Amino acid sequence: MRNRLLAATAGLAAAVALALAPVAAAEAHDYLVGSDPTADSTVTSALDTVTLTFNDRVLDLSGKGSTNLLTVTGPGSGTRHFETGCATVADTKLSAPVALGGAGKYTVTYQIVSADGHTVSSSYGFSYQPPAGATAAAGADATPCGTGGSGGSGGSGSDASPGPTGSGAGATPAATAAASTPQPTAASSGTDLGLVIGIGIAIVVLAVIGVVIVLVTARRKPAAADDPADDPSRRD
Repeated sequence: MRNRLLAATAGLAAAVALALAPVAAAEAHDYLVGSDPTADSTVTSALDTVTLTFNDRVLDLSGKGSTNLLTVTGPGSGTRHFETGCATVADTKLSAPVALGGAGKYTVTYQIVSADGHTVSSSYGFSYQPPAGATAAAGADATPCGTGGSGGSGGSGSDASPGPTGSGAGATPAATAAASTPQPTAASSGTDLGLVIGIGIAIVVLAVIGVVIVLVTARRKPAAADDPADDPSRRD
């Protein structure tokens, strides 16, 4: 009985560890812990930079910021871009210069390489109520960084891919820009944490059921019949 209980307990512990392993792996990806402007907020003053802060260091694999993207589109359902330069990385922060248009809701979309080497992408929205006298930017049809933008605040270089508002001698035509980095998408990080947690819970429940079955079976097992030879009172 005791051996069965120990075995069942060990099995339950192993099942719990197995269930929590993918959850821990999912949590290893960088995740957003702060932003300026914040999600669902209303900005009423001039905004020239959008900054995202993550829980861990953001990797810059290219050394020029092109592996991390940050776009600001809107207003409302509009798809015009209002970031005026490429995203830059500073430890846990990702920033991009912006010049917003008219009043309305804007969408911030980002794609980063997290500290564990995995790509993480998502988006959030905020509203903009420009102050009196503010000049509304026209925006652009596409991000000024394209898919192979250089690092820095819109700095130009030999491998820069200009957008409709791009400028500077030596800029490569947009048609020949290298598509080495995909555009950010509104998808959440590659691991669906809810699904992982659900699978983990199912494994734990099954393990608990197995332990209960083992214990119930052990308790119901009939005791071995007494041998009359072992009982002095029943001897002839």
